Amino acid sequence: MTDPASGAVCVRDVWREFPPDVSRRTLFRVLREIGHPHARAEQRVALRDVSLAVARGEKIAIVGNNGAGKSTLLKIVAGLLRPTRGSVTVQGDMVLLTSLGVGMIEEVSVVENTLLYGSLYGVDPGRMRAALPDILAWAEITGHEHARLKTLSTGTRARLAFSVVRHIATDVFLIDEALAAGDVTFRARCRAFFDEPVNHQRTFLVATHDMDFAKSFCGKALWLDHGAVQAFGASATVVERYLAAGEQARGTAERLRVGSGS
Repeated sequence: MTDPASGAVCVRDVWREFPPDVSRRTLFRVLREIGHPHARAEQRVALRDVSLAVARGEKIAIVGNNGAGKSTLLKIVAGLLRPTRGSVTVQGDMVLLTSLGVGMIEEVSVVENTLLYGSLYGVDPGRMRAALPDILAWAEITGHEHARLKTLSTGTRARLAFSVVRHIATDVFLIDEALAAGDVTFRARCRAFFDEPVNHQRTFLVATHDMDFAKSFCGKALWLDHGAVQAFGASATVVERYLAAGEQARGTAERLRVGSGS
């Protein structure tokens, strides 16, 4: 594993457990647990012994089905969750991006929301004001800076939020499906942002279901399944293994369905 001192992110032997979902337990189960403590439901394991070393400037795709542990891993790296066991080291500043536009206020103007959204990520208001013409142009809303946010479409809001994100100065970007919003053109423009020279030395960890993006932008990919690492390496190789496993699982499910006569 890469020495943490020379890398951007080092995840070492990380486990994360959550309490069982009590809403799913029946009255009989609860009474049984009261009388038999050893029968109490086990903790739900979200991550299982995950280790990952990311060098400065690397772009890592995190792939896997829903519930695989992708979001949990990013939240642990960001410091929003503590690992049950293991350790995480991050060198430099970092930003976690989840749903674009969260924190914006519908009743205030585009300009005010731009300053607010930038401040949420530590961008100086003066710098935001100086960048405002570029932010509005990229979001394709020049001339609408005084319009209330609620008058903009969902797609336009996503463009505005990402246009602000382009001006965040950070060493490590943690992106959790934030690029899923918007249309094909929007996603293509987001990808173009990642290819800009300023981002060549930045580190990206991107949880995504977009396998084309994973292969084209990310040099490596981490495949998680039920919280465990299935593969980590060249993105094209890992993505192909992940897709092949999905096809195999669907084929097995179809054969079982046909065999059962359903």
